[in-house]
Amino acid sequence: MNARFVISIVLSLSSYALGQETLQNGGEIGQSAQVAQNTGVIFKQRLMARIALDEAAVRRSEAARVGNVELSKAYEQLGLLYEDAAAWERSEAALRHAISLLGPEQNEDLAVALSDLGNLHILMGKMRETEKEELEALKVRQDLGDPLQIARSWNDLAVLNLQKQKFEKSIDFARRAEAEFVRNEKASALDRITVRLALGEALCSLKDCASAIPMLKATLQEATATLRPEELPVGFSTFLLGYAYWKSGEMSLAGEYLERGTTLMSVRLGWGHPAYLKALAHYAQYLRENQRIEAAKVVEGQIRQAQAVVDVHSLQTSQGMFSSNGLR
Repeated sequence: MNARFVISIVLSLSSYALGQETLQNGGEIGQSAQVAQNTGVIFKQRLMARIALDEAAVRRSEAARVGNVELSKAYEQLGLLYEDAAAWERSEAALRHAISLLGPEQNEDLAVALSDLGNLHILMGKMRETEKEELEALKVRQDLGDPLQIARSWNDLAVLNLQKQKFEKSIDFARRAEAEFVRNEKASALDRITVRLALGEALCSLKDCASAIPMLKATLQEATATLRPEELPVGFSTFLLGYAYWKSGEMSLAGEYLERGTTLMSVRLGWGHPAYLKALAHYAQYLRENQRIEAAKVVEGQIRQAQAVVDVHSLQTSQGMFSSNGLR
């Protein structure tokens, strides 16, 4: 999962066959919600199994006394998996350790790890730490002189300023990054999708969703064409386009995209990830504004149920490599 997409959902506006048809009543939404929760639980089970494997791999690497660069990459990957599971503190510990293993000769790796930690700190609400880490990553990349990596730091700074509600500054960073991602052949579709979602959010935050709609439609087309349908960028691109339609007064168009977007997002986040619950809250608000009160109550019930049963901190309190006897 790409961290910036989770960040975007948290900040926002706050199987693939699911969500193909627009839901019309509370009963159908309730049925879809149950299926969404089940698919999300399956994904989390697989995520937890992957985390266990990576924890074991890190322990083997440490026992074998592998080089610091290799070990740093293992800790970084583990930190990102913890982040996917919303285990913020364990993710922070792993990413900090990954950075500590790198020397000045690994500047490119250091910049990536700093960026990852900065993205995590946005989710944790640690804005000062984020700014410090993202500016340090930008300085490293500027010294290396790689335009693509510099643009990725601009993208990170766009997301940071979105959270700080400095929307004009966010738009400036996003447009600079987007220009490089368009002209640079080494840029990926994910680069372009990520920055355009941040740009779309910033425009909507300035009550200019209407101007973001053409860009978000193109973003959704690129996401659909280049990524698997269960990937988070597809679901969030769909959701954000629906949000833009909603806030532009296009209520009839908004519902289809909001419903489909949250359903697609449920594959990765439907187990109760706070980012997914944030998106559901917006969907429920839309349903109420559209006078679909019973459907809104179903979605709100789903949110309450998830909040009551999910324990996103279970990793943080379990025994293991980051327990009281492990890494701090």
